[in-house]
Amino acid sequence: MDKARRAQSKQRLLKVLDDRPRRIRMLLERGLIKNASEIPADAIPIDPELSTKANLCIPVVCYQDIEFICTECGRPDFWSAGSQQHYFEISKASPYKRPKRCYDCRQKELARKIQARLDSGHTPS
Repeated sequence: MDKARRAQSKQRLLKVLDDRPRRIRMLLERGLIKNASEIPADAIPIDPELSTKANLCIPVVCYQDIEFICTECGRPDFWSAGSQQHYFEISKASPYKRPKRCYDCRQKELARKIQARLDSGHTPS
């Protein structure tokens, strides 16, 4: 795992910890958890207001760092809790998505797609 990315993840986590009590209170009020101890100390509780606006059934009540193996290069990597929070709550992505490529391989895939569009005559947007 890249130590710089882990450190950055921890910094983002510290920012959202200030919002933790409100999020836990909302989860308790809505019956999504029975006790605050169900949320690990290093996890970010979901914000039910942001997470359910699309009428989706949310499969988790908190975000935690997820370790995975990149399908392209085979390296171990992780998806930080803060990145998940942004991806699901701000970008409104499907709560069932999971990472499959490491950062470097995602960048290579993005460059490949851009080049393919250019090669096929599409103009960059």
